[in-house]
Amino acid sequence: MSMENKNTKTAQACGCPFCDEPACPDPSDSKYSCSSEKKLKIHRVDCVGLYCPVPVMRAKEEIDSLEPGNLMELIADDPASVEDIPRWAKRAGHTYISMRELDGEYIFLVQKGSA
Repeated sequence: MSMENKNTKTAQACGCPFCDEPACPDPSDSKYSCSSEKKLKIHRVDCVGLYCPVPVMRAKEEIDSLEPGNLMELIADDPASVEDIPRWAKRAGHTYISMRELDGEYIFLVQKGSA
C-alpha cells in the first residue's frame, strides 16, 4: 500500500474502538455505521444481574428475532459469559465480533449468521 493510500484510509477512519471491525458504534442515533455509510440497527440485550446459563439463553432468544446480518449487543456482568457467549455464537453459526469490559460489565457484539 502506498503512503498516499494509507493516509487516505487513516483520514476516513472513525476513531472508535471498533474501526477495524465490520461496524462502528454511532451513539448519536443508537445505530452502528460501517465504512460504506450503510446504517445497521443494533439490538441491545441487557443481561446484567443474570447468571449462567441465562445470558446465553437470552442471547439465543433475542438473536432469533433478528434478520441475518443484523447486530446484537449483549451486556452482562457474569464472568462466565466471557467464555460462554463466544462459544455459543460460534456453535450457533453467528459471528462473534468483539468483547470489551467497562466498569465490571462485559459488552459483546455478535452478528447474526445466515443459518
